[in-house]
Amino acid sequence: MIIQDHADHLLIIRQTDHALLAGFFAREWGNEAFSRPEPLASFRLAAAEHDNGWQEWERFPQVDLATFSPYTFMSIPTAAHIGIYRRGIERIVQEDRYAGLLAAMHASGLYDRARATIPGYSAKYVKSHETQLVADFVQSLRLQQLRLKVDLRAVPAARDFVDEKLLQSNLQRLDALDRLSLHFCLAPQENALIDTVPTDERGGEVDWEVRPQADRSVVLKPYPFRRDPLDISILARRIPKRRYSDDSDLQQTLSVAEYFALHFTLSAGTTDVRTRAASA
Repeated sequence: MIIQDHADHLLIIRQTDHALLAGFFAREWGNEAFSRPEPLASFRLAAAEHDNGWQEWERFPQVDLATFSPYTFMSIPTAAHIGIYRRGIERIVQEDRYAGLLAAMHASGLYDRARATIPGYSAKYVKSHETQLVADFVQSLRLQQLRLKVDLRAVPAARDFVDEKLLQSNLQRLDALDRLSLHFCLAPQENALIDTVPTDERGGEVDWEVRPQADRSVVLKPYPFRRDPLDISILARRIPKRRYSDDSDLQQTLSVAEYFALHFTLSAGTTDVRTRAASA
């Protein structure tokens, strides 16, 4: 779960709803300044389903008994986090191997400690005694990625898309949409910078500037989407900010909390595109 901590309440957004917003952005991607990702259907699936492993956990969310607060997507125990992503990736692979490959690459990045220092990245906090557990999981993801690449290169229609530069560009696009969606779920009133966003397959990159305006309007520059503006909505629930004695206490409270939609408008604002060309 994604949790906004307010003075007297917690605003709860499901990981699966955050991913649906990323998938919505993926469907809208593409204009004169930003080429559409290819293979398009696989990319859209990866964006929309990259967190689908959370759906079972979010039916029965748990309380951190050290703080008596709900676990967030960052604080959840690492073993449970690994299980969530292992399950979700396998689901995607069964439907679309290229989308599964992107999801596995994205999951590997969640345990990149260097990312934890970059604002907007959802790097998982790992305790010292969990280091080996994480290393084993990341290694299994790398092996899975190798197997998927071999399988995809054996399919003529997919072979060209397994080019390492194209894969990296699509991963950067997926990470950018993940960060953009998280911005609306976590801190929509704050300015944000989302860096190294591909504009094409030739190595062009830009940094997105996210600037909130009045009345839940947000300007994104440079603007990557085919429609301007975009109306955005995210399902949320509100629960009291208090100590939750156990999982049952939290689950019962959430079960009677009504869903409501958070609405935003995303637009290009004025045009000011600075693209970094690929280095030779």
